[in-house]
Amino acid sequence: MVHPEVQSILLTPICPHSLSFRPVVFPDHMTLTVEVPKDSRAEMWCSFDGKHRTKLSPGDAVDIRSSRWPVPMISALGATDDWFLSVREGLHWNQRKVQKGLGSQRIDTTTATDE
Repeated sequence: MVHPEVQSILLTPICPHSLSFRPVVFPDHMTLTVEVPKDSRAEMWCSFDGKHRTKLSPGDAVDIRSSRWPVPMISALGATDDWFLSVREGLHWNQRKVQKGLGSQRIDTTTATDE
């Protein structure tokens, strides 16, 4: 998770074939290049924001960099409050379930060896 006011590029692998692939945060001034190896036996598919897949053949590459024109976001509570509220509600942070009382249930703590 990265706060929306952090100027960065978040690279998140989708359906990786190895557990060693993890999300990585890069500074926003970097340019990342993802390239299909020239000796690859298959093509690769690339999707931007989950829409319109594009086929990449062996030797093709995609450069990734931050836009000079960021998309402005509008939120009712302000970017920080809105983000923390959505994280708290989505992940149930700082929330505790109300526990049910034991009521009239009796818990027997004796065992056969205590007799």
